[in-house]
Amino acid sequence: MNLAEQGVLDVRLRAANGAARRTMVVASVLRPPAAPPDTVARPALLDRLAESSTASLVLTVAPTGCGKTSLLRDWWLAQDSGAAWLSVGESDNDPVRFWSGVIAALGTVAPGAGAAALEALTAGPRTPGWVETLLVDHLARMPGRITLVLDDLHLITSPEVRAGFEFLVEHLPPTLSLVVAARRDPELPLARLRARGELAEIRADQLRFSLDEAERLLNQTFGLALPLEEIHALWQRTEGWAAGLYLSGLSLRGRKDGHTAGFIGAVADDRHIFDYLCAEVLAGLPPRTRTFLLRTAVLDRFCASLCDAVTGSAGSRDLLEEIERCQLFLVPLDNTRCWYRYHVLFAEALRHELDRVEPGLAPLLHRRASAWHRQHGTIAEAIDHAIAAGDLSDARELITGHWDEALDEGLTETVEGWLDRLPPEMVTGNAQMCLIRGLLARLHGRPEEVEPWLAAAEAAPPHNAWRYGPASAESAICFHRALHRLLDGDLAAAEAAGRRAAELELESGNVYWRARTLAALGVILFWRGQDADARLLLEQVSRPVHQQADSSASLLALSCLAAMSARQGENEAAGRYLREAADLDGRRVGVTVLGDLTQADLLADRGELAAAETVALAALDRARRQRWRPDTAAALASLARIYARDSRAADARVLLGEACDLIATFPDPGILAGLLAEAERSAGLPEPAAVPRGRARRPDGLTDREAEVLNLLTFGHTNVEIAAELVVSVHTVERHLANAYRKIGVRNRADASAYMARGGR
Repeated sequence: MNLAEQGVLDVRLRAANGAARRTMVVASVLRPPAAPPDTVARPALLDRLAESSTASLVLTVAPTGCGKTSLLRDWWLAQDSGAAWLSVGESDNDPVRFWSGVIAALGTVAPGAGAAALEALTAGPRTPGWVETLLVDHLARMPGRITLVLDDLHLITSPEVRAGFEFLVEHLPPTLSLVVAARRDPELPLARLRARGELAEIRADQLRFSLDEAERLLNQTFGLALPLEEIHALWQRTEGWAAGLYLSGLSLRGRKDGHTAGFIGAVADDRHIFDYLCAEVLAGLPPRTRTFLLRTAVLDRFCASLCDAVTGSAGSRDLLEEIERCQLFLVPLDNTRCWYRYHVLFAEALRHELDRVEPGLAPLLHRRASAWHRQHGTIAEAIDHAIAAGDLSDARELITGHWDEALDEGLTETVEGWLDRLPPEMVTGNAQMCLIRGLLARLHGRPEEVEPWLAAAEAAPPHNAWRYGPASAESAICFHRALHRLLDGDLAAAEAAGRRAAELELESGNVYWRARTLAALGVILFWRGQDADARLLLEQVSRPVHQQADSSASLLALSCLAAMSARQGENEAAGRYLREAADLDGRRVGVTVLGDLTQADLLADRGELAAAETVALAALDRARRQRWRPDTAAALASLARIYARDSRAADARVLLGEACDLIATFPDPGILAGLLAEAERSAGLPEPAAVPRGRARRPDGLTDREAEVLNLLTFGHTNVEIAAELVVSVHTVERHLANAYRKIGVRNRADASAYMARGGR
């Protein structure tokens, strides 16, 4: 059974770094559950909804079983066009899942709606509010009006998702209205919306069945022919609660003794009615059907094949058809009647009854469900059931084997949720899981947690199986430490870790992992100014054999080669590398931050300053969202140079101030200090004032002239420029530099710049 047969939409797109990103949306959540044949029309409530169509937010809040979903379904079905639907689930507490679902729902009535937001969502770490901003901006420019129905919004408990939804409501464009159903008031500024006249509400009192509606349900729909006084008594007992009346109808229809009055008198007037009536319903069923209901209640959604596997017996398809005919709270999830779920309350009651009549069986049923999902490739559900079964070792095996796929979909919160449900010692005792924790900490903007988790991975027992693909656990740890140090601006430490990872991968047969390792080291060497060594590595990665193994590594290599060529004045070669990257990725610009910055520089050199600004702004935004600090500093400097060329010196100075403050936090900024100095000269700033004075301190042991030469080098001057500044020969400058390098213990210009940037330490 493939994904399409399982009712799952596979939404694919190209992320900003050139890697293929995808996100999964279950197709059934994009339409309401099918209407059962015993639905009672409620025209008064439908009219109320129609009258509320001008409100920005229509809120339907009531306890479970009051008919919220049924009402919104009937209203949605009556719309000719422009109404989208999303059934919210507990898994939507992952922001990627929630906003992917919202965008997919909008796309059912307005294809392409929110495409930029979806790309930003899956492109990497998210800046709070950015995805929502892109979505609002896109919707505001749409020609028509869309109504989005969100059912069961109370299931959202994630502070990040709640904050994002509140942002959407606060900035709702005129082209979008929201209809929300929930069991309790969402955390929104409802008082302010009421005062503005932007809120319409339907509460539990309005959703209660009238006596006339109760009579139509019980006598016309269920064919009970109850006298009016009994209907009135039941209506009073249930207080018009839709689920209570419905369950009562089911139970009364199945009674053969005809003693309805005694049953009605036994009905309680609180929510325990559901448990009582479920017992009544179950009591009247054949043993096989009752057992089937109890054992499949552990499943959130199910098909016949899954039910066969969980119950351990065949014939589930026939039973599902029979249960649907009996209207036993079975909700179809697709038009082909392949996938189903139970009514939430009914499922809860069934699980409670399962624990009572077959105690201890639930873990076995979850174990069977996990095995079925594992076999059919729905790994997230396999992991959830394995954890529910208490099979934590199996859950860990599934997580370590598939976490990278989930991260490719952007589901960082989902992966973190899996780890949170495991005992802490199970995580700390496994090198790969410690590494995942470290990676998640970096992606979630908690850099202070990264190194402790990498250290924990190094300390984990060596017997743990390594399933991620590198030559060894040490190789993977060094690779991620190199990335962490790079993003932290500590290029010397990044180089050391990157070289160790590449050394360990030298004989590895994993072409994919070797390409990633070489690309990472090549980029680090680029930022350190070691262009010759960087070029040797990056040209290997850009070859076709590596492009097929890992296109993202090849794209990064080609972009970096383009940047090096442009920095050396080889614009034609830079353009060629960018075109090769674009052909590999299918895009027209640089496909990475570094590539886009190079493209911006080439455009600026041709005098196309407006186009250059557009590309550089996009690169800066991407670098900030993904928290790539060296790329952010480089983008600020690049944009400042463009502004300086466009006679916008004041704007350039603002950006340079931000870049200076950022680089000041880098333990080892590599060539970034030189890039900043170059941008400062373009903007006409006095160079010594632009960089913190602490960086220009004279190291002990240097002569005055050696220190002066090193300071000028730190500002990005070439040897020729230094010679002109000091009115000496180039040979004299080279001699001073050689002596200074020897005294401070460095090998090249990049190391010397880094040494001076640390204040001569």
